[in-house]
Amino acid sequence: QENSAAKNIGSSDYNKGWIRTAYGKETLEKISNRTIICSGGSIGDQVAIEAYLRAMVKQWDDRKCKMKGCDQGYHNYLYYSGLLENTVGVGNVILHKQGEGVFNNLAALRNAPLRKQGVLQEGTDLVLNWDGSVSPVPHQFDRDQEL
Repeated sequence: QENSAAKNIGSSDYNKGWIRTAYGKETLEKISNRTIICSGGSIGDQVAIEAYLRAMVKQWDDRKCKMKGCDQGYHNYLYYSGLLENTVGVGNVILHKQGEGVFNNLAALRNAPLRKQGVLQEGTDLVLNWDGSVSPVPHQFDRDQEL
């Protein structure tokens, strides 16, 4: 889960556009205050990932969104609509807050340099989770000018 203080779906032009284009204004209104979930951080066992990918492909087939990045719109819709947990082969869907799990999406922290936010360890420049542990998977680190 992204940094909820940084962005929700309705405050992101990209995410808002993907949801509105694929699902319409009514769906956007229903989930616009929800936290953005990065589609690049999906992990699971083989059966669950294959089921997730089939659900994603179905969205492409049904919605035919041509915009770059629509996968993230589909991803958020599947989660917030409850369709993901109801997909055969997908068990528990566990959502970690930004900076608290294995996957740390740094693009969610673009509101200030990572060092200023205490995310980069002094002396090593390792990316840290909020509890001070080293982040195993720092995603989109290239969004920070220093990194």
